[in-house]
Amino acid sequence: MSRDAAKIIMEVITKNAAEQDVVLTQIRSLCTEDEFSEYRRMIGRSMGAMLFEIINPIVAKYPELKPTQLS
Repeated sequence: MSRDAAKIIMEVITKNAAEQDVVLTQIRSLCTEDEFSEYRRMIGRSMGAMLFEIINPIVAKYPELKPTQLS
C-alpha cells in the first residue's frame, strides 16, 4: 500500500469513527437503556475492527499517519 493511499484511508476512517461517535449521542434519547447499551456495543465492535484491521496496520507501516486522537 502506498503512503498516499494509506493517508486517504486514514482520513476516511477517522471521519467514520467520529460520525459513529456522534450517532451514539444522537440516539441516546431515542432508546431504552438496554437498547442504547446494545447499540454502543455494536459501534464499539465496529470501531475496534477499524482500529485493529485498518488503523494499526497502516500506522505500523507509516507511523506519521497515526491519528492525533490515538496519541
